[in-house]
Amino acid sequence: MRVIRWTFGMLALVIAFLLAAYLLHPILLPGYARFFQKQNATKGADAIICLSGERTTRVVESLRLWNQGYSNELFVTSEKPRNAEFSKLELSHLQFAEAVAAKMKLEASWKVLPSLTGGATSTFDEAKDALAYAKQKNWKRIIIVTDEFHTGRAFYAFNKTFAESKVRVEVAGAVNEVFSINNWWRSDRGIMAYLGETIKFPIYLLWDSEPEMVKNN
Repeated sequence: MRVIRWTFGMLALVIAFLLAAYLLHPILLPGYARFFQKQNATKGADAIICLSGERTTRVVESLRLWNQGYSNELFVTSEKPRNAEFSKLELSHLQFAEAVAAKMKLEASWKVLPSLTGGATSTFDEAKDALAYAKQKNWKRIIIVTDEFHTGRAFYAFNKTFAESKVRVEVAGAVNEVFSINNWWRSDRGIMAYLGETIKFPIYLLWDSEPEMVKNN
């Protein structure tokens, strides 16, 4: 008899938990997404650095910031080619950025952030490239631009890399037309984006660079 009561009690708790999660998901899930986001860009930076990844969102946001006077300098990071044989068939990060600027009728001048390793394969690589160039140019403050869901991890990686320097790092997040913090669980892209951050963020907390077990070469 006790076993039966215990079983029904546990079943009732599970059902109550699932019902509460369903009823509260419009509050809980956006709150979860906000945990991964950071926005603190201010005007007057030495450079705006557009990180590699989703170009259609990040390049546009970088140009918006440039056009509103956040900085006069625009940079794209250097990417390692994903396929050496066919990489010349697609636009480079720089070529795409220049094409978007022309499409938006903005007289923006883009530069490539030099790479220390022949092309970045992670946010940590981009941070190291940015730090080396910032020291060379005596920059005081930079703005990194990435997707909203990636801002928290990118900001953490850059701050970790820049910890012993006098260069201040700020971050701006680009929105997209597919999902937002208010509906990310309703699309495949949104679920994959925040699932990816859920896995990757703890790795960035534990390591000061891309862990050796992760091969991006």
